[in-house]
Amino acid sequence: MSPDRPGPDSSTGQRTNFQFTFVTGSIQPEARSHAMREHWKRRRQHTWETKTTRKKMPPASRTLLPRSTSSSNEEVPTSAEASGSSALGEVGGADGDVRRGRDVAQRERGIPAQLLCGMSDALSSSRPDPFQTCPVHLTSQHQKLLHHWISTHAAMMFEDLDVAAFNPMKDVWFPLDLSNPSSFNCIMAHSAAHLSHLYAGTPPRRGTTSSDALKYKIEAVRILRLWLSDPGRELCDDAFAAVVRLLTFERYWGTVGDWQIHRDGLQRMINAKGGVEALHENWRLELVVYLVSLMSRPSWFESTNQLEQISRPSFSPSATQSTSSLDIHKVRCLWLISFIQDMRTFMGAFYNRGLFRYPCTHAAVGLLRHQFQLFTAGHFADDPRLMGWEDEMLGCLFSISVLIQDSISVVSDGGSIIPTKPSTLDELESLLLRSQHVWMDSVHNLHLALFECLSRACENGQLNKVNYVTSLICVLSTLSLEARQGVEKCLLNLLYCLGNNNNVTLTDEGWTPDSLLSSMHGH
Repeated sequence: MSPDRPGPDSSTGQRTNFQFTFVTGSIQPEARSHAMREHWKRRRQHTWETKTTRKKMPPASRTLLPRSTSSSNEEVPTSAEASGSSALGEVGGADGDVRRGRDVAQRERGIPAQLLCGMSDALSSSRPDPFQTCPVHLTSQHQKLLHHWISTHAAMMFEDLDVAAFNPMKDVWFPLDLSNPSSFNCIMAHSAAHLSHLYAGTPPRRGTTSSDALKYKIEAVRILRLWLSDPGRELCDDAFAAVVRLLTFERYWGTVGDWQIHRDGLQRMINAKGGVEALHENWRLELVVYLVSLMSRPSWFESTNQLEQISRPSFSPSATQSTSSLDIHKVRCLWLISFIQDMRTFMGAFYNRGLFRYPCTHAAVGLLRHQFQLFTAGHFADDPRLMGWEDEMLGCLFSISVLIQDSISVVSDGGSIIPTKPSTLDELESLLLRSQHVWMDSVHNLHLALFECLSRACENGQLNKVNYVTSLICVLSTLSLEARQGVEKCLLNLLYCLGNNNNVTLTDEGWTPDSLLSSMHGH
């Protein structure tokens, strides 16, 4: 044994005597085993002494003191002040001086302040439900449908964009849809119908059999009727937003007749309000109401709409006057979302038929498809002859689509689409058949042939479809390359593949209107 040697004690800070034991022998495992036993024995002894000391100490108490008379008029601190004090206590950390100082300050302020501080500490770790900012109390069904509606516009909702960039979903639609219960029920109906369509695997056509969708639509209409019957609310912002969302639902899941009823009602509201410019204080509502006011039919493939007012506003005095307070770029971004959704409805109207009854028209789309693949692969990237190639590609696709829309009646009869009398699409097939040797290997010549067919339709007393197709090209050309190529690819897939039993698709699959909408950034 060696003599006792003093050393510091870790628990008390005082010096104590350690006893050293010398182990003799040449067997190292025995020496290590002895050392470990001694080590754990001392650790258990230290732990037991610590617990015994804590039990003997009286519990800490905090004295509740009433406020002094000199501070009877002092205001109770807000929860923000209390939470700020709590945060300072946590920063104090090991020394505890800041925490003790906070306790003293709270005792001086009185019992109400101490209670608020304790409540703030209790709630500091909890997070409120973000969905409870909605205008209705959300059930699990609401949350499921809201999640699906947001994920439908995933890129626009969740991807970080430049702060200066306009985001139509975050900046316009999301605030409007959460502003009142009627609009919110409309998007619930829209989401329920779309979710039912996805689960059932049915073609993307007008109409829905979803009982949930109809339930939410009925609730939205009920709330809107209450507002319209109240002279103080019939022209309020909530009423306008609700009608716009009802129009959205009817465009994709209702009938043309129902859409027209709501559209006429919206126009009467606009006239009673004093014009779209009367909504200028709510710039979001002004944008969407103005966009809908340009529509006379529930599809941007209909050439009767007034698209020229946002295609070249500076060239049109009437358009400049009516849009002087509007940002045309934002209107175009909102139009893009609406147009992508229209492609889905257009696909439903053409789903089972396709262009296989029109072989020359289908061959023309095949030419466009082949050239698009070569162009996006970079084979023609440096060819100076292709400076206007994209405008010609869009002109061909829009011309064919507008002519198809003109030749198809969107009157629903038990879920089927009734074609009208042979008209523009039949004329297009005849024209392409006669000039097949001219356009067979040339997108430029095909573009000329299609515009000739559009011009002949005008000679028959119809509206100027050439100008409308030109307006479509102008609006889309002002948007991003992502938007232009996305629309091109969707239309190529739609026109080339629908009605084909072989299910031929482009090399890069998945470019349906739904997938494009979920990946678009909205500009």
